[in-house]
Parts: sequence; C-alpha cells; structure tokens
Amino acid sequence: MDPNGNESLEKSISIKDMLLTLLKNLGIILMAGIILGGAMFGYKYTKHTRSVNVLDVDSKLSGESDVDYQLRVKNVNRAKDIVNSIGKINNQIDNQRRYLTDSLYMQVDAENVYQATLEVVLVLGKDDANGLDTAIIGAYERDIKTGGFLKEYADSKGTRADYILDLITFTSTAANTVNVNLDDNYYRAGAMYITVFGASQEYVNDVMDLVIKEIEKVHADLFASLAKHDISFIGPQSVVKSDSVIRDGQANQTAKLETLQKQIVTYNDALDKVASEIGVADRNEILEYFDGNKDASAPVVSSGSIKSAVKFCLIGFAGGIFIAAVCYILKYLFGKKIATQAQFFNRFVGIRKIGVLKPSGKRCKFDEALEIKSEDDSKLSSGNTFKLISANYGNLTRDYNKILITGTGDKKAISETVKALGIKGDLKGDIFSDPDVLKNIQDYDGVVLFEQRKVSQFKNVENEISLIRNSGIEIIGAVII
Repeated sequence: MDPNGNESLEKSISIKDMLLTLLKNLGIILMAGIILGGAMFGYKYTKHTRSVNVLDVDSKLSGESDVDYQLRVKNVNRAKDIVNSIGKINNQIDNQRRYLTDSLYMQVDAENVYQATLEVVLVLGKDDANGLDTAIIGAYERDIKTGGFLKEYADSKGTRADYILDLITFTSTAANTVNVNLDDNYYRAGAMYITVFGASQEYVNDVMDLVIKEIEKVHADLFASLAKHDISFIGPQSVVKSDSVIRDGQANQTAKLETLQKQIVTYNDALDKVASEIGVADRNEILEYFDGNKDASAPVVSSGSIKSAVKFCLIGFAGGIFIAAVCYILKYLFGKKIATQAQFFNRFVGIRKIGVLKPSGKRCKFDEALEIKSEDDSKLSSGNTFKLISANYGNLTRDYNKILITGTGDKKAISETVKALGIKGDLKGDIFSDPDVLKNIQDYDGVVLFEQRKVSQFKNVENEISLIRNSGIEIIGAVII
C-alpha cells in the first residue's frame, strides 16, 4: 500500500508478453541476422581472398617487382616452415598433456612411494655359461620390458600397459661373474633385479605377481629352447619411501610441457612478424591458408576461405539476431509508448481492465495468433468485441451518475471508439492539453481512461493517474484501443 492508503501500484513485467512481442518481430530480427551475417561473410571472404593472393607464390601480384616477389616468396616459405613446426609442437603438447593427466607415473606421491624389489637368481652349468648367460638374461629383460603380459591388467584398470612399464625397472648381473661350487660341481650364477613402484601397496603387489608369473613362463620356454638353467626368487621386498628421483622426474615432465608452450609462443610471434612483413592481417590468415595440409605443402585455398567465411557468417547471423532481440527487449522494458495491453495493466496494476479493442492495421495470421495469446486480440469478431466492452462498461458504471472519459491517446481515435461503443459519459481531451478538465473533475463521480497502443506514453499516463487520484475521484478502469 502507498502512504496515502491507495492500492498497491507495484510494477511487474510479463515475460510471456515480452517473448510474444519478440516473436511478432521475428521477421525483422531474422533480417538483422541475415544482413549482419552476409556482411561478415563478404568481409571475411574478401579479406581471405586478398591473403590468398599474397600467400600464393606461383604468380606475381599486380605491380609487384621481381625483388619484391622474391622477398615475398622467401617470407611465405618461412611462414610455411613455421606452420609445420607449430603443427608438430602442438601434437607434442597434446601428447604431453595426455601423459601428465593419465600416466600412473605422474599420479605417484613422491613422498609416499610404494616399492617392491624382486631378485631372481639365475644358475647355469659351468659348460653352459659361455655367452649363453647374456642371451638368457637379455631374453628375460626384453620380455618384461615389452609388457605384453600387462595388457589385460591394464585394460581392467582403464590404463595402458606402457604406463605400467614406466614404474618397472630391470637390472642384472651376468652369470660369468660369480662361480658357485656345489658338491664339487662348478656353476655360474647371475641375478636379475626387478623393481615395481606405485601409488599403493595393492597396485605394487598385483604388478609384482604378474612379473613373477611371466618370469616362470619365460623360464619354461627358455629352458626347453635355449639352455638348461635354474631360477630362484628372493623376495619381493616391500618398502614405502620418499623418492627424490621420482619427484625430479615428475618436475621434468611438467617442465617439458612449459617448454613446448613457450616454443609455440615463439613460433606465433615469428608468424605474426611474417604476416606483418607480407601484408597479411594476422597469423590466423596464414594458418587458415595452409589448413587441411599437415606439411603445409599445398594450401587448400577455396575450402579454407569458404569455411572461414561461413564461420564468420554464422557468427554474424547469431550476433545480428542477438542484437536485434536485445533492442526489442530494451524497447519493451524502457520504451516510452504503450505497445501491448499487458504492458499497461502490469505497470498500472491498480487500474481495472474494462476492455481491449482489436489492434488496428493490416495483420498476418501469425501476428493475429500471437496477439490472441497476448490478449491484445480475441477470437471474437470486431462487432462482438465492441458489444462485450460496451456491456462491461455499462455494468461497471451502473452506479455512477456522471462519468468523465479522458485519456492521453489520439483524441480523434478515442472519440470514434466512444461513438462506436455507444457508451454514456462526458468525453474530454487529456488533462495536459486542457487543464480545465482536471479543474472541473470534481463534477464527476468517476473517470474512465481510454489509452491507445503506440500513442499513449507511460510517463503521461502515470502523471495522469497520479493527478486524478490526487483529486479523490475514483478511476473506474481503462479501455485500451
């Protein structure tokens, strides 16, 4: 309630009515998008065509001297080399990012490294040690480092076998360095040391079990095919420790990415410099020119230019629609004139709706359907609409002897509407053009406002309502024409 005890005049906005207003102007909104999209397409295509001409070293430009042509060829070839380098570095960056994100090595906490070390003792007869020890140990090492036995486990954990291999180390001692005398029989003994690192004890144990099973399998194969030998397992021995080697290795992997990114920045700066020297807008024009060719040896001119221009066209189309829609929304929210009946009655909520006439002017079926949704129109005929408003007016003014009809709309339009409705009341001009109306308002029992869409201004209506209420005379309601 306001301080004078009158009914609340809190303003509101009908989102539905605002959206329907946008739809009524959909044609203009789409046209704005088409115009801006077409303009951006033409601008980008023309600009790209010029760049294509500059970057095409197969022919001279109009008015270009031999010296300028040779210099341009040199710069374009330099740009081609830079583009190739950028492509290669970008691939390396993608791979490095993937490794930093997915690798098990980078997930290990260097302050809590779980480690298990297995020693495998390899024993051969004295007569079998002449060079076979190296071959046998090499066979074990190659099998472990190939990692084929880890694939099934890696798949079950959602990782890659080579990521698991990052956390396995293999060292060995040749069998010809140690002599063992057992029961007056001489043997040669060597050793293999396999260490598994990981982020958890469970992981380390699982991988070490797989390693032991694989060594037993390889032993059976080599025993039958290469040389008789025995193996014995010592361990595995497990510890949890802080590992500076892993810490430094992780830091080096991160530093690799930073180094690659710095190289890209350097290449981009060099490409910008070349673009400036040959008169191209920026490096993107050069990159687009060589788009679709990994080695940048044969530019895809037409597809690149059209693709880029279409992209700009779509951006322009969307931007045009957005700008036009925003303009209509701002006009709806902050416009000076009343556009719809919902605007009026949502803003002046204390005013009773007596009736709403059909919008004037020629309209298409789409607009009519939207105006019915917004209640600016109805499915009634014009004649029945007038009868309905007249009857409602009569019911609301039955107990009033003398009624003032006024409004800030066009005086002629209001007069014709009042005559067509056939209603009782004293029609006067608006109180701003004829202040005597306000002076003599006490002679009336009530006031009915006639306001016109696209003519009546919110500010004038607001002041009109305020002045009438100050007089103490009741505003019976309003008719929107």
